Order: sequence, then C-alpha cells, then structure tokens
Amino acid sequence: MLGMNTTQISTLRGAALLLAATLAVTLTAQTTTTTQSTTASTTMMSDNSKLAHHDKVFFKKAAECGMKEVAVSQAVMGSLTNQQVKDFANSIVTDHTAVNRELMALAMAKGVSLPAADAKLTEKWSEKSGNVDKKYVHEMMEDHEDAVKLFEKAAKSNDADIAAFAQKTLPALQHHLQMAKDLKKTL
Repeated sequence: MLGMNTTQISTLRGAALLLAATLAVTLTAQTTTTTQSTTASTTMMSDNSKLAHHDKVFFKKAAECGMKEVAVSQAVMGSLTNQQVKDFANSIVTDHTAVNRELMALAMAKGVSLPAADAKLTEKWSEKSGNVDKKYVHEMMEDHEDAVKLFEKAAKSNDADIAAFAQKTLPALQHHLQMAKDLKKTL
C-alpha cells in the first residue's frame, strides 16, 4: 500500500468488499440450486422406489415394444409394395413415436430409466426379402397382441398416472391390432 493515497485505498477496499459480497451471493445461489437439485433427484428416486415391480416392468416392456414397432416400420418402409401396408406402417411410426414420447416423459417423472433402442432390429428388417408386406403385418399383429395385453394390465395399475396413460393409449393399440388383422386377410 506504499505510494497509494487514502482515496485509492478506500476504493480498493470498496471493490474488495463488493467482490466478496458478489462471491457470497453466487456461492449461496449455487448451494441452494445444488440442494434443490439433490432434493428433486432424491424425490424422483423415492418415487421410483414406491413403484410396484409390475409398473417398472411395464415401463421397460412398453418402451421396448414401442421402439421396436417404430424401428421395424421405418426399416421396411422402402420394401413394402402394398399401399395399404405402407399407410399402416406410416400410422405406426406416427402414433408410436408420439406414445413413446409420452411414455418417456411419464417414466422420467416417475424416476424410471428406459432401455435404449436396439439397432439390430433395424438391420434385421432392412435385410428382409420375399413377401415383406406379409411378414411385416404378421409381426405387427403379434406385437400388438402383446402390447394390448401389457396395456390392459397396466390400465389396472394402482399408480393413477400409469393407469391413465395405459387407458388413454389402449384404444389406439387395439385399433392397430384390428388393422393388422384386417390387412393380413388381404395379403
């Protein structure tokens, strides 16, 4: 502080005080945010631990089924020859993509991690030859039979959010199943 006058020293002290106050506010805000984040994570974890085993299984199976139906439908799109089957595949992609988003949001809210998409499905179906239309419709019919059973069971869940989601989604799955059955008769 040699060679500094009183005004300069006062200015430096003021700046140091301002810097200290800013630092204190920033650290307090970070601590509060971290605490809130930790509390939210803990709440989500505890929500997950409150879920019944069958609800956790529902999330896993519903995600796998939904991703499979979208992946297979996209993979065969270029190989399909029947326009009705192409239209069916397009509706599967559109409808299941929307349902998959809703399922992911609900799973996140419940603290449940969903499995990743299986890239092998796309490869398997991209390489299909022969009557791809018929094979695809058969696959979708079987998948939707399983999906309808899965969602009927979930519609009875004790978790109100899961039950509501399943009840809301079930009519579309039943419609897809009926469409697949009707298409199978024409091929």
